[in-house]
Amino acid sequence: MSLMLAGLGKRSLTICENMTHSEFSDLLLSTYPRLANICGGWMLHKSTGGSGRRSLVVIPPDLNGYTGQQLKAVSGNGKYTLYISPLQEELDKIPLPPEAKEFQDMPKAQCTICQKCFPLQILPVHVKQCKTELVDLCCSVEEESCNEEHEFPDFMCNQTDKTAECPVCSKAFEVDIIEIHAARCGLRPSDNDGHASSGSVSQISTFQSSEEILDWIACQVNETNTFSICVSRTDLFSRGMQQWQRQKKTSPKCRLKVTFFGEAGIDTGALSKEFLTEMVAEIENRLFVGGPDKKGKNPVYCLNSLDSNYFRSAGEVMAASLAQGGPCPNLMREWCFRYLCSGDSDSIQVSASDVTDFELSELIERINSAGNDNISDLADHIVTCGYTGIVSMGKKDSMIRTVVLHSTMRVIPMLDQLRKGLQLYDLPKVMKTHQDLCLPLFVPGEDDKADAAFLLERSRPVFSEMGTAKHQKEVMIMNFFQDYLQELEDSEQEQEGGPSNSSVAPESLNVGRVMQWMTGQRHKPVLPSDKRDFVVNIKFCHDCDTQHTVCFPTVSACSRTVTFPSAHLGTYSEFKNIVTLAICHGQTFDRV
Repeated sequence: MSLMLAGLGKRSLTICENMTHSEFSDLLLSTYPRLANICGGWMLHKSTGGSGRRSLVVIPPDLNGYTGQQLKAVSGNGKYTLYISPLQEELDKIPLPPEAKEFQDMPKAQCTICQKCFPLQILPVHVKQCKTELVDLCCSVEEESCNEEHEFPDFMCNQTDKTAECPVCSKAFEVDIIEIHAARCGLRPSDNDGHASSGSVSQISTFQSSEEILDWIACQVNETNTFSICVSRTDLFSRGMQQWQRQKKTSPKCRLKVTFFGEAGIDTGALSKEFLTEMVAEIENRLFVGGPDKKGKNPVYCLNSLDSNYFRSAGEVMAASLAQGGPCPNLMREWCFRYLCSGDSDSIQVSASDVTDFELSELIERINSAGNDNISDLADHIVTCGYTGIVSMGKKDSMIRTVVLHSTMRVIPMLDQLRKGLQLYDLPKVMKTHQDLCLPLFVPGEDDKADAAFLLERSRPVFSEMGTAKHQKEVMIMNFFQDYLQELEDSEQEQEGGPSNSSVAPESLNVGRVMQWMTGQRHKPVLPSDKRDFVVNIKFCHDCDTQHTVCFPTVSACSRTVTFPSAHLGTYSEFKNIVTLAICHGQTFDRV
């Protein structure tokens, strides 16, 4: 357990048969960062023996060090556990904090005592320590409360002149001492058993930024179970909605696991992010309609979708996307967001610019441009919107206001259903308390789409030794990659949304599609933990056989690694053609 707390516990690694010693060392350092501090070298060991005890024997490295072929043989194709032992130094076994890099991929759960998230493997140890600290804290608080009558006499509690009410115990105290009392009163344990819910409410009220809200939402994910979805890429929206609603064994609050038909990829994060990316884009295209001002969209007036509970499922998908690393559903107009926060239609403030339905927008334009001779021609359309007054030039403002309200109020049932879906992670409570902090998560603001500069900044190419011919070719390929991304960015041929098929049309390529091909997501990371650790590893293959005509780049989206075949990328034209073909016809997860 001490090794687990120090981030040195058991791990399962994928080792290729042609892996070199340096590649294996890099893999160990990325898995166990503390090994970087070991200067005296290390060796692998293997357990042998029986009768209740096992001794470790050294696995001597080959002439070229530990190779994938050797490790495959000594481990029995992964059946046996190998151990790492320093040769001259001791391992640092100081426990790491729960947010350490070593624990980022472990499933986490929230401690009900301190409301912090910990990896499941170390949570039992923390719970014991946390309970001990709580008992010590309660004892000290009881001692302080015994002397409280002397600190705050009864006559102070009963004064009505210049007093304030304590938000914890609801007693009145003088304004001068209310802060001191409230600070100590907040340490008292609750008298009822509802301390968990009250703690959650108090935590919600303390958020200071959108990042803190996203961290809190991420901690609400149930890591003890999975919400499994198996779909095909053809008609992903309809199939995805059906499978989302059909899954009754577990809740969408559990960790999402996605499988695409006919693809060998195993979801360790990339597949679920691609699923959420495509679903949020399809929800925007199918269930929302926008105007020319690019300030967000309104729900589409579709009773079939309402009857199929698509809007509720859309709310659950949006909530899961925020909690599990998908894109922010920042697609709706501000008035829709304000209604989702309050649930009160009386507080809605809308104008003619908030009408995004094409027919109703056209009707408003026709009313504005109508004259005395033709305004009566619009009477039927205006009355259909609920207007009961006189249709005349002097009533233009009233008629336009009626059309605006009609456009707004008819989609309230869709927003109500969407709000029920967002309750999956108690989002309406957070949104109501922190409207300004949650606004960027649901309403379009600054452009958060991935661009060429972002993708290049997060790229980590693995170059050969400087000065060699390999290094020169690798730098040239990176220059081709930069030119390719900037050319896509300048072409401005982006087609938002688009079907999620196994192939993509070349004319619809953009930087976001390239990033999705490499990582599974086309959006910039949303969760704070993802922002810190998001990098794209770029490797180069110089061992390709040039006898064949073409060789395509290979991608491991889960580890965010792309490998370029240097032998076939001699010119920018070759690079552009090969990479475009790879992206357009290589969207599936076929490598494991």
